[in-house]
Amino acid sequence: MKFIFLGNYSNAGLEGFIKNPSQDRKSVISGMMNKAGGTMDSIYLTRGNYDVVVVGDAPDFETVGAIKMMIMATGAFKEAVILEETDFNKIAKKASDIASSYKAPNS
Repeated sequence: MKFIFLGNYSNAGLEGFIKNPSQDRKSVISGMMNKAGGTMDSIYLTRGNYDVVVVGDAPDFETVGAIKMMIMATGAFKEAVILEETDFNKIAKKASDIASSYKAPNS
């Protein structure tokens, strides 16, 4: 499954960057993803609502959830959001299939 990770570093995480500014975080994160059975497609440090955006692939949501749990436990992030790619046409088809069984309130 394709996923997008949005995160905000904690003060401790930012302090780590300052102490070791030449560390290749891309290779560290890519290695972690590979160990979990996934791959990292790209990583971006960004301005705006999130400090980092990672796009990758994983075998299932549990794998991505385990990665999130592990990185949150390190204290390097204060916030992390995972978005997963979905098939909009499949969702619309399911909605269409159940639409006839739904009755709006007061109708």
